[in-house]
Amino acid sequence: MDWTSLAGQLAQIGLPALGTLFGGPLGGTVGAMVGKGVAAALGVAPTPEAVSAAVQADPNGAAVKLAEIEAETKRQDAYLADLANARAMEVQFVQAHSPIAWGPVVVSVMNYALLGAIVLAVGMGWLREDGIIVGFALGAASSVYQYWLGSSESSKRNADAVRQFALNSNTPTAGQVAQTAIQAIRRR
Repeated sequence: MDWTSLAGQLAQIGLPALGTLFGGPLGGTVGAMVGKGVAAALGVAPTPEAVSAAVQADPNGAAVKLAEIEAETKRQDAYLADLANARAMEVQFVQAHSPIAWGPVVVSVMNYALLGAIVLAVGMGWLREDGIIVGFALGAASSVYQYWLGSSESSKRNADAVRQFALNSNTPTAGQVAQTAIQAIRRR
C-alpha cells in the first residue's frame, strides 16, 4: 500500500481537498510529507496502512480529527489559485500589449521616486522628519515589494504564532505585579 491509495478513502469521509493531496500528480511525494501529519492527528504510526486502518475503524472520528488539515489545505488551494489568477492576468495584459501592463511598473517607479524625494527632503531639512510621512512612504514601498515578490506565507505564520502566544499567555494582574515587587523589595 502507498500513500496515493488513501485519496479515495479520505474523499469518501468528506475530506476531498486532503484526498486530492494524496491522489494528485505528486501524490506519492506529497503523501509521504502530509501523511506524517495525518498520522500524527490520528495518533497512529506514519504509514499508509496505519492511517487507512484508523480511517476504516472510525470514519467520523477521523473526519473530525483531520478537519483542521482539510481546512488548511483548502486555504492553501485558494491562496495558490488567487496567486495563479493574478499572475495569469498580468501575463494576458503583456501578451495583449495592453498599456495596463505597465501600471504596476509605473506605480512602482513613482513609489520609489516618492520615497527618494521624502528621504532627500528630510535629509536636506526641507521637510520636517515626521513619523507619519516616513511611515507612509515605507508602507507604500513594502506594498510594492509584496506586489512584485509576493507576501511571505512564513511571515503570516510567524505573526499568527505570536498572536496565538499573546492570546494564550497569562498576563499578570496588577495585584500579582505588586506582590512580585513587594517580594523583591523584601529580599534586599
